Amino acid sequence: ALTTVLLPLLLLLTCSVNAEFYSSIHAMSKVFGYEQKLLQHTQKFIADNDSKLDFLKARLEEFERERNEALQWGVAYFESPLNKYLLSKRLTVDWQRIANLMAAATGEKPLSRLHQLRRKKYMPNEQELEGAIDGLLRLQSIYRLQTKHIAAGILDGVSYGTQLNAEHCLDIGAYALRFEHLQLAHAWLIEANSRLTSADRSQLQPLIAEKLAQVKDRLSNNHGLNDTAEVKHKQNAGEFEEHPVSVVVFAAKNIEFNIHSLQPVPENLSILNEFDAYRYTCSGHIKTTPQEQRGLRCGYLTETHPFLLLAPLKVEELSTDPLLLLYHEVIYQSEIDIITELIKNNIERATVTGQNSSTVSNARTSQFTFIPKTHHKVLQTIDRRVEDMTDLNLIFAEDHQLSNYGVGGHYSHHMDWFYPNAFETKQVSHPEMGNRIATVLFYLTDVAQGGGTAFPVIKQLLKPEKYAAAFWYNLHASGVGDVRVMHGACPIIAGSKWVLNRWIREFHQSDRRPCNLWDDAQITLNQLLELSKRAN
Repeated sequence: ALTTVLLPLLLLLTCSVNAEFYSSIHAMSKVFGYEQKLLQHTQKFIADNDSKLDFLKARLEEFERERNEALQWGVAYFESPLNKYLLSKRLTVDWQRIANLMAAATGEKPLSRLHQLRRKKYMPNEQELEGAIDGLLRLQSIYRLQTKHIAAGILDGVSYGTQLNAEHCLDIGAYALRFEHLQLAHAWLIEANSRLTSADRSQLQPLIAEKLAQVKDRLSNNHGLNDTAEVKHKQNAGEFEEHPVSVVVFAAKNIEFNIHSLQPVPENLSILNEFDAYRYTCSGHIKTTPQEQRGLRCGYLTETHPFLLLAPLKVEELSTDPLLLLYHEVIYQSEIDIITELIKNNIERATVTGQNSSTVSNARTSQFTFIPKTHHKVLQTIDRRVEDMTDLNLIFAEDHQLSNYGVGGHYSHHMDWFYPNAFETKQVSHPEMGNRIATVLFYLTDVAQGGGTAFPVIKQLLKPEKYAAAFWYNLHASGVGDVRVMHGACPIIAGSKWVLNRWIREFHQSDRRPCNLWDDAQITLNQLLELSKRAN
């Protein structure tokens, strides 16, 4: 029933975020083990109910087949967001159906154990299914993926061997419709119709037609045509089968609408809003020109500490004003192993700074944890290396932040520096240390697809490179936040992304990065020199 399909989506506001898995691949891989216990309880129930369990056996075989395929793939199975979505769906909608069928006088003991397991706080809830669908739609929007390719298991040109059926496409289309992603909803509902089989046609086709009628009705209203638009919907299943989904049409002032899942790329990419600039940088449409790259250098850093004369750091300039550097091979596998062991299961949903408090937001889908540098000597070693890389003092840096990104995991465009209201509302820990003068971002893993760090204003996309680290100043020398270093973490298409953040505060840095004789937030050095030439 349609209620069964949509009910998990309607529970978002009432779901707890304490047991969240979709926002972290590290957490999602643990979920896979919980399904084994569900399978064991179901097997016991089947043994007690041989006379009525033909349907349950069939579903169990399907689930075990999926699981065996995942075991053959190993950890790589979770690199595909389609597999994460399917696992989330099994653990929510499909297993609920199993539980309902098992609710009979026989098999009460395994049924009781199954219910107890599903009530555990570490089990996925309905929010996981919604988060997985949201991740898929985010990938489609940011990277401009075709609906038919995603449904066929092809993500940005790479086939992952997992396909979606008509019911899966209907789920995704219904979710997109609920959140007013009308073009995406239309594309997924059309795809659902194209994937119908003789077994599910009579059940799903009327639902698809109903949803398509809603999509096109809302599109007509959005175009201001609600007084003249006529939505024709063949509600009879037989008539619908004779006339495909295209029977839902517009007739408004002789205007025809071509509904596409993706808007065309703007001709002028220099006049975009911040979010569009971020997503077109992620997709590779915004990038530097050869002329802009001409003055950039790469080489070995030896100046900041005598030790670097023996072990110089490999560094690459990506921008000079504002400064953006990429260091290569500046963290080691042994250090990464220790850091990941330190966090173990101590990781939770990441938050963003709001008007009055830090909150969970779809603008940032990842999980993180903070580790004080006093927790292990390897963290102190990394900080000494960061001092050599940046020539800044790390005595007043924040705790090490370790983050992992999951299904479509991203962090939309943002600034690392704090706005004044963050200090006023006491959201900044240790405000006496000042604002974040600089950021060092270590990449602890390679990422198969996606997951870059986008800097829209300076037109740079840093693709995750294991053992590398990016460095940039968040503030002008005057102490004012630099809007040019607005950046965001692009969504993960496939793979697992681990990063380590070092946020350095401005207190006790005046001897390392002194103020200029002019306000560099108002005018750059090159502009000042040009004005000086004109004056002379």
